[in-house]
Amino acid sequence: MVNFKQPRGPNTLTSGVAKRETSGALDGARYVSECDRVAYDEATGRCASDERFLRLRVLADDEECSSARYAAYVHETAAVSAMKYTAFARRGAALGGACIALEVRPDVPVGCVLMTRAQRHNLRTGIDRPMEFEAVDSVSITNAVDVTAELSLMNEGEEEPRHVTVMESETGRRAARATLGDIGRVLTATEVFVVLVEGREYRARIADVNSLSAEEASSTVGYHCFRARVSPQTTFYVLSSDERKLKIANNEGKARSVRLARREILQVTTRDGETFPVHRSLLRQCIALTSAVRRAGELGHVNDDDHVSVDVDVDTDVFDRVLIFLEAITLGKSAPAYDIRVTEELAVAAQTLGCRVLDEHCAEKLGDHASRIREYDWDEIVAHNAAGGVWLVIDGMVLDVKRWLPEHPGGDVIIPNQSLNMDAARHFEMYHSSRESFLYLKEFYIGEVRAQDRAERVPAPDPAPSDDFVRQLRQYCTFRLESEFSRPHVHLGQLN
Repeated sequence: MVNFKQPRGPNTLTSGVAKRETSGALDGARYVSECDRVAYDEATGRCASDERFLRLRVLADDEECSSARYAAYVHETAAVSAMKYTAFARRGAALGGACIALEVRPDVPVGCVLMTRAQRHNLRTGIDRPMEFEAVDSVSITNAVDVTAELSLMNEGEEEPRHVTVMESETGRRAARATLGDIGRVLTATEVFVVLVEGREYRARIADVNSLSAEEASSTVGYHCFRARVSPQTTFYVLSSDERKLKIANNEGKARSVRLARREILQVTTRDGETFPVHRSLLRQCIALTSAVRRAGELGHVNDDDHVSVDVDVDTDVFDRVLIFLEAITLGKSAPAYDIRVTEELAVAAQTLGCRVLDEHCAEKLGDHASRIREYDWDEIVAHNAAGGVWLVIDGMVLDVKRWLPEHPGGDVIIPNQSLNMDAARHFEMYHSSRESFLYLKEFYIGEVRAQDRAERVPAPDPAPSDDFVRQLRQYCTFRLESEFSRPHVHLGQLN
């Protein structure tokens, strides 16, 4: 199973940022969520236009504050629309968040939901506050082959324990099944509950949920499971979060199948020390890793605890994108669209890994970019802008920024209104104090203004950009057509 590291924030021009949700009341009778303008009845919490949604005030279940119960309780007015669905998640988390069921209890006030402490924790909500719920069709969620609960002692400090608590694996597994094994229950990785084992409370975190066996998962490219539905065939396993305090005796059930599956996994460590567990089928296209791929296939004996590790001279973020590309190609999907800077980094990684399919993909993309670069007459640039285009000129560079205007931090009108049909280098310097903006120029670069037009016809604001700004700009933009601007590459950390 490959756990791809997702980007932590918008670091490409095509990255999306979720709209911040705001809410408000309307006419005192309906609550309107600004997320997509869903209106709720203020009394019952029901949504007339879409019965998948509910908005209820959260109350604490004082009688079972530590219960691992699956169902939360609601008034029958909410149940009218809700009961056809078997699970509900926090609104916006239906595809991946923790789930609960809803059941009717006559003493629950209208427009409220009675939730246990564990439910409130897992759904990230508090007491006496409204919460929006979204129905999840749990029938479409695959059945769990196995679930692993990580157990730890309750109310234990960080100090070294005086003695180790020993629990038989079968005892812990039976308790986990009895507490969390309701048929049809949806369990999600990282959920936390309290489990009673032989009269003692333990904290149980869902560490692993699988809809495939270890052997099947290890050979299935693109397998990622974080949520599944409990069935009569689901096997529960337990492990200890800290064996200095809690030891699970005779806990070999799943370990054997995991060892058998290791022949399909390589532990790949990148240049900056991050380790990825990767399907060897993905890496067969990397000639430089052939030896490691073959060695991994020779593992898998029942008593063999080893695994195959290999180091690659590629940074973590680049290798992560390599894996995303290889998985897409293996599954017959479209290759991810990366900007030019990332494509250049991937091309270097393809050479390092000996990955021909990635090398050819990058060469094609970079070739398409290079074929668009040429010199432009000034009249052509002015005519293009007059026809609705947005070709921006900075220090003689022609940049096509029209598709990026909706993402421009300064708004989508400032460039067309202030900076077209002139050399806007001064504007660029004024509004972009950070030289990090240089990173994006190559993505928009389509060529240069003809030298004669630039000298005689291109208007320039007064005052001109500073000499220091122009020097740094030309040092960084080594991709330009004009040889006079060709300089050794300058890392942004060197720019002041």
